[in-house]
Order: sequence, then C-alpha cells, then structure tokens
Amino acid sequence: MAVTRSQFTENMKKDLYNYFWEAYPIKAPMYESLFEVVTSDAAYEQFTSAIGLGKLLEKPEGEDIQADTPMESYTIVCKNRSWARKVRFSYESVKDSKKTPNFIAAVVASWGRTLPITKEEFYAKFFNYGAYTAGNDVFNGTITDVVTDSSGNLTYDGQAFFADAHPDRVGNTYDNFNSSSTLSFDNLKTAYLAYTTTNNRDERGNIIDLYPTTLLIPPALKFTATEVLQSEKEPDVFNNTVNSLRNILTPVEWSYITGTTVWFLGIPKMGLMATNREDVSIDFYQDEENMSYVARVFTRFGGTVTNWRYWYACNLATS
Repeated sequence: MAVTRSQFTENMKKDLYNYFWEAYPIKAPMYESLFEVVTSDAAYEQFTSAIGLGKLLEKPEGEDIQADTPMESYTIVCKNRSWARKVRFSYESVKDSKKTPNFIAAVVASWGRTLPITKEEFYAKFFNYGAYTAGNDVFNGTITDVVTDSSGNLTYDGQAFFADAHPDRVGNTYDNFNSSSTLSFDNLKTAYLAYTTTNNRDERGNIIDLYPTTLLIPPALKFTATEVLQSEKEPDVFNNTVNSLRNILTPVEWSYITGTTVWFLGIPKMGLMATNREDVSIDFYQDEENMSYVARVFTRFGGTVTNWRYWYACNLATS
C-alpha cells in the first residue's frame, strides 16, 4: 500500500520529536537554578503582593485593641512570550534526494541544542540589562490589547532591577547596586553588609532576615572569586589575618553573563520567576500552495522580577 501524504508528514513529525530530544542537552540550564520555575496556564501572570499587617502592639489592660489595615505592594505582570522557527524544503528535494531525511534530522536536532541557549540568553538579560536606567524589554509585561504593565521596561517599582533608589511603601529608599565596585575582599564585604544590614527591610520598613548564599560571576572572575572566598588568610594582607569571608558564599559561574568584571550577590530561586506556558511543539506539514514541506518548532515561556531585595549587583553597565 502506498504511503499517503498525511501518513508521510505524521511519520516525519514523530521522527522529528525524537531528533529534537536526542540532541537536547542533558545538563540542566543555569537559569533553572537561579529562577523559581513555575507552570503558567494563561497569556500572562499578574499578581499584587500584599504587604500584610504591621507588628503586634502591646495592649494595656482595659484599653481597646488598636486596629490595623493591610497595605498593598506593587502589581507585577509577567507575560508569556512566543518563540518559534521554521524551515522550508522544496517538494522536489524531499521526494528526490536520499539525503533529505538526514538533513531534516540535522535541522531539528539543531533546534534541540539551541532551545536551552535561547532560554539562557533570555533569562541572563535580567542580569545583563538589570542596571540599565532606561530598562529593557525583557522586564516589560505589556501585551497589546490584553494587559498593560505600568512599569514598562523597568521593574514593578518603576526602577531598574539594580538601582540606587528602590522605594518602599513608607517613604524609604534602598540601593542594590554599585556601578564601580570590582570584585575584591573589601568590596565584597561592603556589598554583603549592604545586603544584610541595609536592604533587609520589607515594604513597611520592618527588619527581615536576608542573607545571600551565592556569588554569581562570569567565567572571567573564577580565580578572583576563588581567592576571595576560599583563601585561609585574607587576600593581599601579610599579617596572617583570617579570611572572614571564607566560604561565606558559593561562587556560581554563568557563561551568559556578558560583562567580564560584573558580579552579583543573591539567593537562588528568590526574587526571580520563570514561567513555562507551552512545552515545545514540532510540526511537519505540506504547504498546499507550492507543495513545499515545512518543519516548525514553537514554545512559550516568560520571566519577571518579583522582589529586587534578593539580588545585589556590582560593576554593571547602566546603558
């Protein structure tokens, strides 16, 4: 029995899924370690974080309990973006060439290899463009005629992800950015103390426990980070002073950080959210107009900043 056109395309589609996943890297991409990865079931996710109530107050005997009112924080919008690619093969090349199936397999296998790269590059933008004073589209959750992200290309509070004037809801401002601080023992200590003793406030200005666990760096800072964090004695000091920063943070290298001297303090999976809306779908069909065959890949995912406090950046470009 002859193979029909629909059977041919369906059989090819099944094969293409195999080619795709066989080429997909086994090692998990780095963004999955840094972002909280959640499943999304809509075009966008929108939520308003509640600040909650204030601290309990002592009630003197016989007096009324003082009332409190919950405060609302900021509205956060995270849109799910569509990502796709296709390649077209002429009817004749598919029917006449014995090499065509291998060529199609190679094309789809390349998609399997590049999808993780696409995601890594996208999520790294939250760090690479995080200090841009004008922001970047990666932070913009607006979907035309669907939802408007009032913060535009900035984060939910109207500031860059890494900025020197993040406002809270009671009139204070905070700084999670130093534009000219290379990685060194003294500079890391300064950033660590700012993170833990200044930025450890919630939207009401109340103290919270906030301690970074990770030093995120580009590969170029590997040896500097090792010297600062793993030396028994304080680097560049010749009086046998104990290294008080030894093992205080875990260095994590990410190849997709574009700067060679930038560095970040943070807590993985806190303050950053990655959404999965649609898993990868692969299609193979025939264009009825010109009889050519088309292979297509499609997926949807997104991301957003949910709380700037969990990250601190140094030596990052602002434009």
